[in-house]
Amino acid sequence: MMTRVTVKFTGEMWARAGIGSTEFTFEGATLDDLLTAIFARYDLRDLVFASRARDQFVFRSGVLINGRSAKFLGGLSAPICEGDEVILMRPAVAAI
Repeated sequence: MMTRVTVKFTGEMWARAGIGSTEFTFEGATLDDLLTAIFARYDLRDLVFASRARDQFVFRSGVLINGRSAKFLGGLSAPICEGDEVILMRPAVAAI
């Protein structure tokens, strides 16, 4: 099943992806499916996950599904539906 969502990147995610927002189509219906597709296109895995273990979020990174934290919607098992908005955010840190 193909699912189309809006993906927004903020902070360091935006800097690395090179875009702020995109309409993204992927095969599947969970956050895990979406992130797998995003990581195939954009080099962001290390900003989202604490280690190579796919089930651990880096807690300083945020993944929001329709404005709600994915951590409270089932983590990687969180359902992603047609038309959802997913935001990947991690504050950019600059030296002053």
